[in-house]
Amino acid sequence: MAARPNTLRPERSPEEWLGNEIRQWRMLRGFGQDELGALVHLSGDLIGKMERGERRCLPHHAEALDITLDTGGALTRSLVLVDMRADLRGGGDSAATTTRAAVPSPVSPDSLSLVTAPIIPVGSEPGPSVRPGDVAHVKSAAAALRSWDNLHGGGGLVRETAVAQLRWTRALTEAPCSSPLRPELLTAASRLASAAGAVLHDAGEFTEAGRHLRWATDLAEEAGDWSARAVSYNLRSRLATWCEHYDDGVTLAELGLVRSDRLSPAERAMLHNAAARGHAKLGNRQAALTAIGRSDEAYARLQATEESGWMTYYDEAQHHGDSGHAVYDLALAGNTVDDALDRLRTAVDGHSQPFTRSRTFSRTKLAGLLLVMGYPDAALPEAERAVAEASQLRSHRAVRDLQDLAKLALRYEQHSRLQSLRLRIATTVGE
Repeated sequence: MAARPNTLRPERSPEEWLGNEIRQWRMLRGFGQDELGALVHLSGDLIGKMERGERRCLPHHAEALDITLDTGGALTRSLVLVDMRADLRGGGDSAATTTRAAVPSPVSPDSLSLVTAPIIPVGSEPGPSVRPGDVAHVKSAAAALRSWDNLHGGGGLVRETAVAQLRWTRALTEAPCSSPLRPELLTAASRLASAAGAVLHDAGEFTEAGRHLRWATDLAEEAGDWSARAVSYNLRSRLATWCEHYDDGVTLAELGLVRSDRLSPAERAMLHNAAARGHAKLGNRQAALTAIGRSDEAYARLQATEESGWMTYYDEAQHHGDSGHAVYDLALAGNTVDDALDRLRTAVDGHSQPFTRSRTFSRTKLAGLLLVMGYPDAALPEAERAVAEASQLRSHRAVRDLQDLAKLALRYEQHSRLQSLRLRIATTVGE
């Protein structure tokens, strides 16, 4: 009886991710390790060590394996993760450490173990025609990029990865593709463009973010995918509002809600919250509250098991965080203060580790609101934790939120711990 293969842990490191890919393709093609090794002029023992992440797969090895296993270049594309990890460990002057969206502390090399999708290197080109495996890689890369962005922020290595994936995916959409596969490719590319646009927004590259998010909308509309279209309009609305184009933010959210009968409850709630943010920034209190009410109504109908994989993130913490950010702006003007506090607290308490950045946003606003209300002692622990969390991110938005928090703390000149906190924020994010 054949020995059961060792369990691989692809989530632990890029090397083990690549090793798992090699094993999966080998088994899919029906080769043993010795048999595959003979075909690519390597020993079966070396194939086994590469599969376990114990020996590095060199570029010419990956190319030979791609050809023999007919992977469409999947293994060569995956090598970039290993190379990026090596660059970070070596402390070189890589693009990941010099991006203009840099914030507090660089991404730890060990955090790369959290990415579990092949990342497409700069300069690589897709094959002569699109195959199902290419579409699958775009889907998994989009999901991984989105997850990484939520955990680490959009700057540094995440930003560089997003740009590389965008370049490859754009080329893929221009390659010959069969009619049955084309809509699936367009939807996958739209998801990738949305994820990358969100990364660039968080990295502070607003013009580029807008360009890619518009492309995401175009792809979704060509594919006839209303869900992907809604996601792209949501992100475009939030970008516009962040850039102080508040009317555009409202308009884009409303465009996303066109044919809302075709959207899921989470998608409708998401877009109503985006509209509420724009209205709140404009000072349209009643319009903002109406939009939040519609969002709450949609969320009340949500059945998590019926949502698409892309929207499963939209849970109680996400809903209350999104709506809480809109109510926050109203609360600063003295309206709905209790509601804002409740929503932000629910978000802070409910966000799990994979959503560190969202939790940091909500915690920073919670601390700011408590300062505005005149509760500095209650605000201080939340503010201190917000600074600690933000220091682990590479996020332009987190930096600006902390700077706003420091300004709110100015009113408490006699509160020594708050003034010390202001100095910590200045040291952490730079001013």
